[in-house]
Amino acid sequence: MKKLLFVSLLVVAMMLIIGSVASANGGPHGNYTATTDACAGCHRAHTATSDNLLMADSTYDLCVSCHGASGTGANTNVDDGVYVDGRAPSKSDNTPDGAALLGGGFVNYAGAAVTSTHDPTGVENQAWGAGNERGVLAAIADPLDCASCHDPHGSPNYRIIKEEINGVSVTVAPSDESNKNYSVVSWSAQQSNVCGACHNPYQHATADTTTGTFTHAVDVTYGGSTSFTDGNGDTVSVDLASGYIVCQTCHFPHGTSATMTGYADGAGPAGDSALLRKDNRGVCQACHQK
Repeated sequence: MKKLLFVSLLVVAMMLIIGSVASANGGPHGNYTATTDACAGCHRAHTATSDNLLMADSTYDLCVSCHGASGTGANTNVDDGVYVDGRAPSKSDNTPDGAALLGGGFVNYAGAAVTSTHDPTGVENQAWGAGNERGVLAAIADPLDCASCHDPHGSPNYRIIKEEINGVSVTVAPSDESNKNYSVVSWSAQQSNVCGACHNPYQHATADTTTGTFTHAVDVTYGGSTSFTDGNGDTVSVDLASGYIVCQTCHFPHGTSATMTGYADGAGPAGDSALLRKDNRGVCQACHQK
């Protein structure tokens, strides 16, 4: 009897622990009840059309059925990088209708087609510098899709970012969960850990010269102005994470419609906008203001 009671208490304790972890997921994914109908929203036990018993042909297709341009279950349209109010029940967020999403878009952004993107369709299987040197493409653990970076079942990390990406443990504090706004930066200082899981040679607190070339430092504090207006009246600005320069200060994780011309076009792979947030690598001016 005592043994049975101990086992029962242990099971209850484990359920409470699991529940407390899942509840810090910042979204509708995870923290389900024992009799939830949510599983059937994505999975079919006997009539699934793809791996993992998914009711869509791919992970990307399943995710965009809610989060895509024509999705009906979420206000975050990640295809076009825009917040669409009213597509889902009201959530505890303060994002204006039509606001640009912080992650960019996979198909369009700011009303224009993307010029570089992380391809989430399960085709891309390499990353720049993955376990290698900067400027070298190398294989990642699995082909890239939405679930490469996000855990659809819930995570204690910011924006349900997975606790392990490409075989690397990732911790990013859920700094925005009590007052969510998808268009205002609320990243924690660990945000570069997400990018570093695949692009680790680019994540340095000081300039790195491993290959004989220098790379900009990230994960460092910056106390100056991050907004600059030039002689033409054009303003550029970038966003910090808790006062830190992180990868996302300059780059979109999903996709960008920025264009590169003149000298800027020759600063990297030809015609590639390198997921940068501003035209002609204008993110530099926001901080350096020359």
